[in-house]
Amino acid sequence: MSSRRVRDLILASIRNGTIDIDAQLVEEDLMIMFNSSRGSVRAALNELSEAGVVIRRPRIGTRVNRRDLGVALGDVSGTGGEQVQIQVTDQCIVPTFPLIRSRLRIDDDVVRLVENSFIARGEIIGMRSAYFSPRFTADPNLLRGKPMSMARTLAEFFGVAPGGASVSIGAESADERTARLLDVRSGDTLLSREILYTTADGTPLEIVFDRFRADRVRFESQVDNSDVTWFPEANSAPAAHESATSGTIAHDPDGSPPADLAQSG
Repeated sequence: MSSRRVRDLILASIRNGTIDIDAQLVEEDLMIMFNSSRGSVRAALNELSEAGVVIRRPRIGTRVNRRDLGVALGDVSGTGGEQVQIQVTDQCIVPTFPLIRSRLRIDDDVVRLVENSFIARGEIIGMRSAYFSPRFTADPNLLRGKPMSMARTLAEFFGVAPGGASVSIGAESADERTARLLDVRSGDTLLSREILYTTADGTPLEIVFDRFRADRVRFESQVDNSDVTWFPEANSAPAAHESATSGTIAHDPDGSPPADLAQSG
């Protein structure tokens, strides 16, 4: 098994708790667990060490250092019951511009901007720039110190029933200001996310731009297709025997040619 696959499996095992935080990782055990060579296991552990997931010390061994935080794809809440809180870093009124006016379907000359940091496990893991109509005048500091979710934000800050979210995710390099705020190096890769939130009746409410530390956060989502009914297209299955003009000899399920062809010689 390649080192990339071993790395994926070790990381997934740490994420779901199959391998505990502070657990000692022994190369021989991992070789058996993942049916892999020592070289692949060692390369995978070195990659995880560079990412800070494990700590490797000569003559001491390898220990799991931390697991990244799962954040709901369209929300700010941590998955698995972990809490995320906010700290407001700036709020002001700024001139609106075509993108915001179009996405929010507003005609305001100005728009309200609130910037905040996301805090989990005692450190800043991300930041958000949120734009919305200035008719919403509540103080975002009222949400400070509370476990965050967009349902709470929409109810307590905006005073509306939550609706849907349109999400776009990507990656970008940290600029100097963002790097200082997130305590990373300028140029480090960040997870980026743009979300348009709507009310229960589908009215656009807020557009946000998020950046998260890629070494601390992963996005998670669950999709349920159990209510989807699938009907195979008619005539989608191949015929038992192809036409003689097709140039292809059909085979019976056991792999042998049809009896009429087998006996024709």
